[in-house]
Amino acid sequence: MKSTIFISCHKECSFIKNDILKPIEVGSALRKERFEGMIYDDVGDNISLSNPRYCELTAQYFAWKNITDQDYYGFFHYRRYLSFNTVKRYKTDIWGNVVEDILDRSAEKKYGLDGKTISSLIERYDIILPEKKDITKMPHMGKNMREQYLGSGYLHATDLDIMMDVLNEKYPDFVKYAEKYENGHMTYLNNMFIMKKQIFENYSQWLFDILKECDKRIDYKDYSVEAIRTPGHLAERLLNIYCLYLKDHGDYSIKELQTVAFLNTDPEVQLIPAYAEHNIAIALSANDYYVPYVSTLLLSIRDHISSYYNYDIIIMNRDISPESKRRLSEQFSDINNVSLRFLDVSKYEKQFAHLFLRGHFALETYFRLLMPSILPDYDKVLYLDSDIVVNADLAELYNEDIDGYLLAGCHDADTAGLYNGFEPDKKEYMDNVLKIKQPYEYFQAGVLLFNLKEFRDTYSTKEMLEFAASYKWQLLDQDVLNFLAQDKTKIIDMSWNVMTNWRGIRIPNIINRAPKYLRDEYMDARSHPKIIHYAGPDKPWQQPYSDYAELFWKYARNSIYYEVLIQRLAYQEAVAAKKEWRGFPKARPIVNRVFPAGTHRRAILDVIYSKIFN
Repeated sequence: MKSTIFISCHKECSFIKNDILKPIEVGSALRKERFEGMIYDDVGDNISLSNPRYCELTAQYFAWKNITDQDYYGFFHYRRYLSFNTVKRYKTDIWGNVVEDILDRSAEKKYGLDGKTISSLIERYDIILPEKKDITKMPHMGKNMREQYLGSGYLHATDLDIMMDVLNEKYPDFVKYAEKYENGHMTYLNNMFIMKKQIFENYSQWLFDILKECDKRIDYKDYSVEAIRTPGHLAERLLNIYCLYLKDHGDYSIKELQTVAFLNTDPEVQLIPAYAEHNIAIALSANDYYVPYVSTLLLSIRDHISSYYNYDIIIMNRDISPESKRRLSEQFSDINNVSLRFLDVSKYEKQFAHLFLRGHFALETYFRLLMPSILPDYDKVLYLDSDIVVNADLAELYNEDIDGYLLAGCHDADTAGLYNGFEPDKKEYMDNVLKIKQPYEYFQAGVLLFNLKEFRDTYSTKEMLEFAASYKWQLLDQDVLNFLAQDKTKIIDMSWNVMTNWRGIRIPNIINRAPKYLRDEYMDARSHPKIIHYAGPDKPWQQPYSDYAELFWKYARNSIYYEVLIQRLAYQEAVAAKKEWRGFPKARPIVNRVFPAGTHRRAILDVIYSKIFN
């Protein structure tokens, strides 16, 4: 038996490759460039140009008119599939969908989306549909299907009436089923189905005959984007009406399956070096909130680039918005030897879900553990934390010879001081829990030159993540990397990672406890810092008078996000002032005497107070 399930795609996406599931680009006639690895709906007899109105139905029309040799025809969406796992029933959301994060190999196995499983189930039925949904169990959907259609506020009752008129004129035998459906509260959603060839051909002939006439009669003049999609919305109802009719006019075997909605079907991007020669690969990890601080870091990098080298900057992220990406990219729009790209690592988020976080650390700190696997075409990359400003050309550090090493990094004088007496339990932890053989060789992980090739030859991503998950490590992935790379770390000059004197206590209280040679190395590095690292919970954008904060603000003043930084700082100060004011209960009796409640002067004071603190 030959079967094809067409996966309608209006954008590039990941998809499962087998003999049955076939991605099809819908509306391809409207685009200059085609999506790679797909069928295109503008070939042969087609309505591809009508995609804004007909939505995924342009795929159905294409298949009906041009693919005539299949025994079964099916239609899914790029992010909605049916589950062919009939052994297990999965929990659903309020919309009746099984929700899955990522469309990947594990999802393929979980939901039986391999060709063999799909084929064996299809051949047992005439029609396969998504499970019927009860709209009364969904929020704001009304009590019947007519109310559901009109409840969005985007669609029009006149179009529903047009559909009923066309049915009455062309196919009067279907009217009672249409009325039954409109007055009911159960529905098949999303225009998804699999049908035997003859049923599919009959249904398509009937469907497009009705929609063509409706399309002629609908006045789209003032319609919104969603309202223009009316033929697609009507088709969803017509599928239900047709199925009700079939159930009364034949002995059809019908199977309903759970719908699986995938949250992330973005295509997997494999980056290659941006430049063929003199490529300086730099990786950062950040989230959208951190973008203003990343902007400052990027400006500091830009200020020290060499015309001889090309700077290939990659920002690993889960949620940086298109607007933020645009703004950051504009910072390099006038120079041709800097490439800035964004690598979405949200597909791997599930691997980090169980990893320990504490204090000011965010999940992004673990992203560097992915670099050997997600940057397979890179042998070397310079990783930088985002709470950094650069004071030298990074090409100098990148060109450090690290053959035979897993990575290169700077001594951590802060951890050395903690180990040497400041933190009573640190020695026990590092010696017997983390098991660092040479604790004074411990490196600070905010600036690391990775030998990715050596890492790939030594550890798998799975091994690194399993070790990361094996204990609640005090300094998270920094501890993990120190354990994994001990004996294979090249120590570089500490000027490449000068940690600031956090809250004025890091030097006198902690680093002064480190062995003298490490303390001296740190103090010497402070005299000529090449990279300033604002390590710790207090940052220069929060404490503009803190150690080396003036360097951060030097670059921040030229950032497109300067006003955002000022706004955040002002808000922080206002909140602090509000807390401080509320912390003076002794002042309240005085205020009440000078500004008695109910007086005009008290009313004025209340207005002033609300403007300042609210």
